[in-house]
Amino acid sequence: MAKITLSNDTLTITLSPADKLWSMHGSFALPLTHVTGAQAATENGWHYAWNKIIGTNAPGIKIAGTYFSGDGLVFCDFGTGQNCVEITTSHERYAKLIVELDPDEDRDAIVAQINAAAVK
Repeated sequence: MAKITLSNDTLTITLSPADKLWSMHGSFALPLTHVTGAQAATENGWHYAWNKIIGTNAPGIKIAGTYFSGDGLVFCDFGTGQNCVEITTSHERYAKLIVELDPDEDRDAIVAQINAAAVK
């Protein structure tokens, strides 16, 4: 599970140690000027599972790592596909980041905070 925080001009996505291992990637610190928006994602994104570049691909259990889609590179980190946030970016390696939050986190509030701070 990921933790998303906004401070000053940075959006930070902190991955758990296990997620770092499964995704073969560290946490993210993105300038808010490169974040173009966010949305609540209840679709589980399993279609990315067949375009894996590096990471874990266990549909229904864990999807974590770098995947390729028609939009470019996508970073995924989710298990159940519930309580996910999809973040779109510009001028970054990943066109999208899809991460699953802890079930007790308010996904809609986090999406609203990101969209309020994002460059449109």
